[in-house]
Amino acid sequence: MKKATFTAKLLAAATLGFSVFTLAPAANATSLVPTTEGEIQTNLGCSDSAQCIDTTNPAQSPFTYSVTSLGYDTDGLNPEFGPSRLFVDNRSTENSYGLGISFGTTDAGTNPSGGEFWLRPVAMLANGLTFENGQLEVGKFSFDFLGKTVASVTLDLFDIEDVGFTQVLSVNGETSQAIVPTVIGNGSRQKVTFYNVNSFELQLGKPGPNSVFSNTGDGVAVGITVPEPGTVVSLGVLAVAGMFGLRKGKKALRAN
Repeated sequence: MKKATFTAKLLAAATLGFSVFTLAPAANATSLVPTTEGEIQTNLGCSDSAQCIDTTNPAQSPFTYSVTSLGYDTDGLNPEFGPSRLFVDNRSTENSYGLGISFGTTDAGTNPSGGEFWLRPVAMLANGLTFENGQLEVGKFSFDFLGKTVASVTLDLFDIEDVGFTQVLSVNGETSQAIVPTVIGNGSRQKVTFYNVNSFELQLGKPGPNSVFSNTGDGVAVGITVPEPGTVVSLGVLAVAGMFGLRKGKKALRAN
């Protein structure tokens, strides 16, 4: 009876340790934004195959994940929007892609510091044509970590000016509590963190004409970081390892 109770206590400690591991964010983090400019491959494919980034390929993204672009017409008004495309952009350089999408060193409204890499959504019309040559950064995307669960995800949101629209719509498929940033204003920057994540759905920006910018809509860029792999060791794993080590030690004592 005592032996069974002791084993149960060790298993309880292991479970508790795993809970601590999954809830506590790591001190070090790795960015999910590639440092190569191009288009993130989504369910829409890429507008230019020569400048396509496949985040499910470990050679292009050490932390693999997939991105699905979702329908984004929110108001039923003209113009009608379809699923958005997603790019990696550094404002220090000019870039041109397929479908007439082009980025200059100065944007119509969303201008993070040069030299930084950001995920940049591009609004697309329902007929498949580009809206404003890619100058409206709005979109709705589902990020999936392909079977991996991370302790935390931190979003770095740039230039939210239309309050209450840019938000995390769901985490791990649960929509019970949206995560809505509260800091707004031209050039604003806010970080939000959520925990124990294997997938999430993110809505960025707001198209016009009922946006605060009736002609252009509110564009938003985003950075995403997760804990660096290998920087946190699960206390549960340590507890289980200790349990087996203890058993081995008892056998050695009995042998003596």
